[in-house]
Amino acid sequence: MKLVYNLLKILILVFFLIIALNNVQRVPFYYVPGEHIEWPMIVVLFICFVIGALFGIFAMFGRLLRLRAENGRLRAEVHKSARLSGEDIAAPVQAASAPADKK
Repeated sequence: MKLVYNLLKILILVFFLIIALNNVQRVPFYYVPGEHIEWPMIVVLFICFVIGALFGIFAMFGRLLRLRAENGRLRAEVHKSARLSGEDIAAPVQAASAPADKK
């Protein structure tokens, strides 16, 4: 299954590479009203992709901070509960499994 996923990734990469190599014509990019630069289309598309990815990262940043704070609060609550009950909060030991050679 891993081979199929890697092949699919390679096919997608080749597809986007072909698109990138076919879109080298220059297009006007208006960054300020009345001002523009002529850039290859793939550069403009790549810049838009990077800006979109950055906006996505910043949009998730607040949620990440809230989840980390909640995780810390819950860990402290578990430690406090374990301290009050006198229990050890270490990971439970798994039972010894039967030998695999038995038939």
